[in-house]
Amino acid sequence: MAVVVLPAELGSAGIDRTAEAFVRWVRGYRAEAEMDHGYGMTRLRSKGSSPAPGYLRQLEALRGALDSGDMDSKRQAVTAALEQAKITDLPRSPDGRHVAADLMAFYFRSSDANDLCYRAAIGRDSCRGLDGSEQAPAPLKGRA
Repeated sequence: MAVVVLPAELGSAGIDRTAEAFVRWVRGYRAEAEMDHGYGMTRLRSKGSSPAPGYLRQLEALRGALDSGDMDSKRQAVTAALEQAKITDLPRSPDGRHVAADLMAFYFRSSDANDLCYRAAIGRDSCRGLDGSEQAPAPLKGRA
């Protein structure tokens, strides 16, 4: 499914890396883990149940279409599944409503996607310090 919903510009290695990182995120998900409450927020929140069982059901429902060799059929199947799940926007972070939307949110809300968008090594989620901050980020080298 990653080949269908992630940018082809990532190339097969980049798509594989992103899919593997998403799988690691799912495997490392801890239900009821305390979430960051954010600055000025005093209410503590906990994560919900693992999305993995739902993801497995959704992938199983898409298996036939995803196993076909036709990319248009794959796209249509994923689009139909997202419409059926009433997904109209990407969540801010994976929320368990549908594996396709969550994989896209996982990537498109990432620092890597931000770098690819601007074609620069911005490293939005990295701690870089102030040295050199007056200079524009370096252009991306090769593929993301």
